[in-house]
Amino acid sequence: MLKVIRVAAISLISILLVATFGFLYIESTWAKPVFRTPQEAFIHGSIGTELAPLPVMQVLPDIFPDQFQPAGKEAGDWVEQFGFIHSKPGENEGLPVGFSTSNFQPQSGNPSPVKFVGFSCALCHTSQIKRSPEDEGVIVTGMGSTSLDLFAWVDAFKTAILDEKRLTVENVAEAYETKFQKPLGILEKTVVSFWLSTARGQIQATLPKWDAPYSGKDLRNSQLEPIGPARTQPFKELVHFVMDRPAALDKSYSKLPSLYEQKNRDWAQYDGSVKDRLSRSVLAAVAAGATPNNLVVPEISHNVTQAIEYTLDLKGPKYTEVFKDQGIQLDPQKIERGRAVFMQSCATCHGYRNLEDDTWVKGELQGLITPIEEIKTDSERVNYRYYQELPDAVESFFPDNHPLKPKRENLRPGPLGDTKGYINAPIEAVFARAPYLHNASVLTLAELINLKPRREVFYRGENLYDPVDVGLISPTEADDQHYFKLDTRVQGNSNKGHDYPWGYQEAGWNQGDLEDLLEYLKTL
Repeated sequence: MLKVIRVAAISLISILLVATFGFLYIESTWAKPVFRTPQEAFIHGSIGTELAPLPVMQVLPDIFPDQFQPAGKEAGDWVEQFGFIHSKPGENEGLPVGFSTSNFQPQSGNPSPVKFVGFSCALCHTSQIKRSPEDEGVIVTGMGSTSLDLFAWVDAFKTAILDEKRLTVENVAEAYETKFQKPLGILEKTVVSFWLSTARGQIQATLPKWDAPYSGKDLRNSQLEPIGPARTQPFKELVHFVMDRPAALDKSYSKLPSLYEQKNRDWAQYDGSVKDRLSRSVLAAVAAGATPNNLVVPEISHNVTQAIEYTLDLKGPKYTEVFKDQGIQLDPQKIERGRAVFMQSCATCHGYRNLEDDTWVKGELQGLITPIEEIKTDSERVNYRYYQELPDAVESFFPDNHPLKPKRENLRPGPLGDTKGYINAPIEAVFARAPYLHNASVLTLAELINLKPRREVFYRGENLYDPVDVGLISPTEADDQHYFKLDTRVQGNSNKGHDYPWGYQEAGWNQGDLEDLLEYLKTL
């Protein structure tokens, strides 16, 4: 009897070992590494921000029209209502530009037999320039999105996950079969079930600390969802994930930046808080949900580094090419006079374009920080509550041997000093950097250079482009396409400061010089 038991035990262990090795082999086939070119990594590569299984993402707006079409069906589909950009028909699994698919599980980066959906760099750094409602628009890669309302969408997504009555495996399967005329397989159902239980539990665990998400029509209420289109709240999200604190008092709103000719930049952030581009991109991924665990997955780390490579020499669009069908003619004489104004009043801080070889020539003060007392723009970004603690927390968040761990000397405040101001940076393709100032509080270049008075209140959403004043058009009243009220009197939204060459109609103000300067800026 003892011998039989021993044989049975050995047989069982052998079977388990074979099954284990078999599973490990099968698992290894689920996520074969894809090492993309720099451009493909930027546009399609996962950066570790996987959210949900592909079948769920494909039917979630159908199950929850009240969350993903908060303005009603007549105002457009969920892609339009949250400011995403439609992919071409038949591309990207039907998902918008900037959504990526991979066989990596969220947070861990472990292989998955079912595709998961996350974000690529292109989500925030691709925009569409439209000049009229009928205009198909020009999609510009590398330009900060002017319409994406990501945080409102994330709240809609969380609200859906927390709905235990509507979001079930059975309802996902039913909606999937209705939409694609084929059943959801056993494997997909198993993955969806496991993901749903895990994701729902994680969100529920954060509710006492971070609060419940907003939903429905509240997603378009700027008093409740104060970030709005084309902006982010980077430090709040880092404090969430790195320090596990609510950061409830953080009002450091920042626009989604354009990423042209990044090789020209000494510091990668508006305020000079992050020096190297790799640390900037890693922290952006962490703020969007990536973890130290999945950032070491070879394909994901490759995407992060290659996407940076893509932006080093990425040229911005040309004003004359984007608006070539508008009948707009630039005046060579005004451009020449405007260049003189620029060289006298702007080049010291921002540098200038070399007319002979098209390179960017560094200005005397470029790369340095202009103190907040001097530039007088909104100070929330350099005065948030965890300003002193966050750099050390970021360093501790990554293990010492992590290949993407930010270097402490490249984070400020730290060995290289304080920030408490804003970095003097190049302004290549400046017309494609609208809206202006770091918090997106100024809609046009005409307002930024004080040729025209800055608007105190305006409405954001899918704003058309104004090639004359060089920026975005805003209606005088909110509508389905322009629903977010940006009030520059609200904390974090100030449009004051950066009064160069002169404050509006203050001493020295010269309308002719400013008109010439605006004409020249269109050529950069």
